[in-house]
Amino acid sequence: MHARKIVVIGAGVIGVTTAHVLRAEGHDVTLLEASPAAASGTSYANGGYLSAAFCAPWAMPGLPKQAWAALFDRQAPFRWRPDGSLSQLRWLRDLWSHCNAADFSTHRQRLIRLALLSRVCLQDVVAQTGVAFDFQSSGVLQLFRQAPSANIMEKRLQELQAFGCDAHWYEPDQVRAMETGLSQSVRIAGGLHVRDDASGDCERFVQELLAWNQARGLHFEPNVQVESLELDTCGERLCAVRSKTQRWQADAFVFATGVDTARLLRPYLRVPIVPVKGYSVTVPLAHSDGAQGAVIDDTSKLAIARLGHRLRLAGMAEVVGHDRHIDTARCQQLVDHYVSLYGPMPEEGRQLWAGLRPMTPDGTPIIGATPIQGLYLNAGHGTYGWTLACGSAQLLADVIAKRPSTLSPNAYALDPARRELV
Repeated sequence: MHARKIVVIGAGVIGVTTAHVLRAEGHDVTLLEASPAAASGTSYANGGYLSAAFCAPWAMPGLPKQAWAALFDRQAPFRWRPDGSLSQLRWLRDLWSHCNAADFSTHRQRLIRLALLSRVCLQDVVAQTGVAFDFQSSGVLQLFRQAPSANIMEKRLQELQAFGCDAHWYEPDQVRAMETGLSQSVRIAGGLHVRDDASGDCERFVQELLAWNQARGLHFEPNVQVESLELDTCGERLCAVRSKTQRWQADAFVFATGVDTARLLRPYLRVPIVPVKGYSVTVPLAHSDGAQGAVIDDTSKLAIARLGHRLRLAGMAEVVGHDRHIDTARCQQLVDHYVSLYGPMPEEGRQLWAGLRPMTPDGTPIIGATPIQGLYLNAGHGTYGWTLACGSAQLLADVIAKRPSTLSPNAYALDPARRELV
C-alpha cells in the first residue's frame, strides 16, 4: 500500500488509536491536540467500560416522554436544557425521529457489531504493544433491585447470545457471591452478567499507546488549536489545516475532534454531533474495599468500575451545550447511589470530573470519508468511545485504504441515510 502523509486532529482515545493503526500501516502520521496532553477531554475520566453488550443508542421508544419528565426532576439521570439554538433544535428533531423500535434495533446492532470488532482490535493492540491500563476482564454485571419479567430477560439473553456475547442471568445469592461488598440491607433481585465484557483505564491506555508510537516515529504536537481549513481552488479537496501560527499540509486529514467537530467543520460540512455531559467520581481504595468488578445499577444507571486500587463511579447525561462546569450535587448523587449499594466510601482523595461526550442523533458514530476529498471523520461515539475506539480506527483505516472491511462503511458514513446495516 502506498504510504501517505496523514494528519490526525484530536488526541483522545479515538485519535490516538487512529494514529496508531495508520502509523502501523506505514503512513507518516502527525497527531495534533489542542490541550497540553493527550486524553485531556472525554477520555480522561470516563466510566472505564469496554462493553459490547450494553451499547445502545439514546434514540429509543419512550425517550421523548422521559425527556419531558426530566425537565421537572432535578434528580433524573437524564437532563436537558433547551438553549433555543438551531443546531440543538435540529439535533433534537433528528433524535426524536429515530425513537422507534425499528431504528433502535438497527442502530443498536451497528454499535454492538462495532464494539465486538473493537474488542478483537484492542486485543491485537495490547499483544503488539504491551500497554498496561488496569485492564480487568471479569465481565460486567448489571444489578437489578426489581426483577425484570422472565420474558423480557429471556429475549435479551437470546439477543446478546446471538451476537456472540457470553451473557447469563444470575440469582441473588450468585450476585452476592461475586460482589461480596454489597450491603446486606439492599434488595438484590438478580443480575445480568456478561462474562466477555471488561473495563480499564482509558486515560492510561491513551497515554501509554501514544508514548509507544512516539518512540516509533509518530509526530505528536500538543497545544495546537486548529482554527481553519484550506481547500483547493475548486473547494473540493482539503489541502491543509491552520492554527494561528502554523500550517500542516498532508494527503489526508482525520478529524477525531469529538464535541468540537461540528464547530470546526461548520463552514464546510454539517456534522450532527452535540455534547452530552456526564460526571464521574474517582476514589482511591484499599485492595479489599468496595466493588470488586464492573457493575451497573439498573435502578440509578450508576456505572462502577474497579481500576486497580481506584474506584470509578460514572453516570448522568445532560444536554446542556458545552458547559464543562462540575456540578458537585450531581457528583454527590453518584456517591449516594454507590453508598446505597455498598455502604460508606472514603471521602479523602475523591476526584470529581465532568466531561462532554460527542453524540449523534441516532447514536451511531460517524466514521469515514466526507464530500470533501482528503477529509475524514472519526467522531460521534457518545458514551461508548472507549468501547468502540480500536474498531473505529481499523474501520477508518480500511476506508482510507479503499479496501474491504469487516463492517460496511456505509452504516457509519456521514450520509444521513446510512443505507446498509452490515
